Amino acid sequence: MATIKKSAGRPLTQMDKRSALIDAARVLFVESDYEKVSVRAIAQQAGVDASLIRYYFQSKMGLFSEMVKETLAPMFDKIVQTNKQYAASSPEEILTTYYSIMSQNPDFPKLIYRTANLSPTDSNRELQANLLDLFPATRMTVFDQLKQADILRPEVDIMCAKMSFVSLLVFPFLMPELFKQAIGIESSPEFLQKLAKHNARLLRHGLIADEFQPSQDR
Repeated sequence: MATIKKSAGRPLTQMDKRSALIDAARVLFVESDYEKVSVRAIAQQAGVDASLIRYYFQSKMGLFSEMVKETLAPMFDKIVQTNKQYAASSPEEILTTYYSIMSQNPDFPKLIYRTANLSPTDSNRELQANLLDLFPATRMTVFDQLKQADILRPEVDIMCAKMSFVSLLVFPFLMPELFKQAIGIESSPEFLQKLAKHNARLLRHGLIADEFQPSQDR
């Protein structure tokens, strides 16, 4: 089990304690199903009093939702930015931002996938509803905007483009270790950064019209 590092010789501030709970939740929820992770275990992992979970997040559910939101915040910020100022490079920028986040949290997508596929109990539906709130359709309009601006290749289907994009985002982090071993892939933060650049090029050349390609690629 991963541990949360604490600064020696200095008492934790309020923000330190909140951050420690977020970090502890990320570790424990990745390792175990939501129902198996207790408030006490999260607090113990964070090295703080369990009452602070209710103080900062109202509940374990609130902590889970805030942990997911804060982990993905850099990507959401990039999506908002590209939606406001879209360009031919927008899909690449979103993808490389996501890979940068996940190279530091490589098992986090498995948590998202596992949560999305939970059995339909009341608590699981609440978890999934909180998860869906982070992914409204309006967050992923960049391809529609690029199509309207005639930046995409004319033959590109929007739905297919979105599916390919999500596949490039998600599958590298969900690929079973057995398959990686079978084809000789050794995953690491360095490899994921290299893969981000590779997949960005695939996006650019597969989706973006020739006149919007970087001059060195023509």
